[in-house]
Amino acid sequence: MERREFILKTGAMITTTTFLSSFGNINSLLANSANSSNAEQPDKRPDPDNFTQPVLKAIAFGINAPSPHNTQSWKFKILSDIQMELFVDENILLLATDPPSRQIHMGAGCFIETMVQGASRFGYEARVTYFPEGYSSDKDFSQKPVASISLSQTNLEEDALAKFIETRQTNRRTYKGNLISISEYNELLELTGPQHANTRLINKNFQSFFDLFYRGFEIESKTFRTNEETRNLFRFSEEERARKCDGISIPQMGYRGIMKNLAENSLDEGNKEKWHSDKSIKLSLRNVEKGIESSRGILIWYTETNEYLDWVKTGRDYVRLSHAMTSKGLFTHPYNQAIQEYDEMKEVRNRLNELLQIKDPQKIQMIVRIGRSSTPYYAYRRNIKDYIIGQLHNL
Repeated sequence: MERREFILKTGAMITTTTFLSSFGNINSLLANSANSSNAEQPDKRPDPDNFTQPVLKAIAFGINAPSPHNTQSWKFKILSDIQMELFVDENILLLATDPPSRQIHMGAGCFIETMVQGASRFGYEARVTYFPEGYSSDKDFSQKPVASISLSQTNLEEDALAKFIETRQTNRRTYKGNLISISEYNELLELTGPQHANTRLINKNFQSFFDLFYRGFEIESKTFRTNEETRNLFRFSEEERARKCDGISIPQMGYRGIMKNLAENSLDEGNKEKWHSDKSIKLSLRNVEKGIESSRGILIWYTETNEYLDWVKTGRDYVRLSHAMTSKGLFTHPYNQAIQEYDEMKEVRNRLNELLQIKDPQKIQMIVRIGRSSTPYYAYRRNIKDYIIGQLHNL
């Protein structure tokens, strides 16, 4: 659920050609198995096995969920060993690129679905009640829960998709291999099960969509306040990533080894003038274009209405289908710029709606490119204590 592929800053003695050509030479193998172990995992995220309370164990699974720009805008009020409330964190919103906080609430839905699946791995069923105190405006953000969740032991089988919680990763690298076929898509839908939102696969006649996706990235990059929001979310070194455990970064864009080091040095710790320079934006957009054109399929989620509940449930849908794709060695990369709700994006948003024949009150909630690629960087998650409202013993 990120916004820009790669932001290359001026000041480093590296040519654009060097960076572009490096995509095909990164020393990693194609991810043939979604279940392959990742040596980075244990040190980057809380381990569910370290918790005895069922609710904390379930949360430790849940925070593996994707969130917009890796904001992890979640807060939890623990009511008992088996009960909790989920809130969005009003201090971690994307006011420039996500004015209604629609994507933030989709991130809450992503957490819910991941937690529900995770609970099934240790024999618990998670029951979700949406907006138990009502929810009507941004004044309710962080004041009223998005959901209350209660756990109970069950004899139900583990969710078949739960085994892919840890291996699901957003992958912003270039994609390779065959286009996603209708038969593959139908198999994914069968694995996913019933969904709240409607889904649509695009696997041909891509160019009109590519043009709009690129234009969305271009607008976001050239609009100062949205590009500045990206800069504030960027983490410029592994030390900063380990300390903050959130945000986006060069290795999350697909770079490793010496290329990662050179690219991070060129960022100059996010120097504001360089970040917003025309040269930097042009270099960034060249890499964006390469990623877009490597798409092996495009998936669209849209709903018949555009309410808070649609946002949260679509987040759950996205996680289920993402886990199904992980099971087949497929990756996703959200391209949501073209549907964001700030004024500068209105023309692109309207053109995309026309192209897909989406009419009010229908709403496109999510767009992702899909395909096969090498294994991506494994992103950090914060300590569970950082999400908890109030005091909690035995953490």
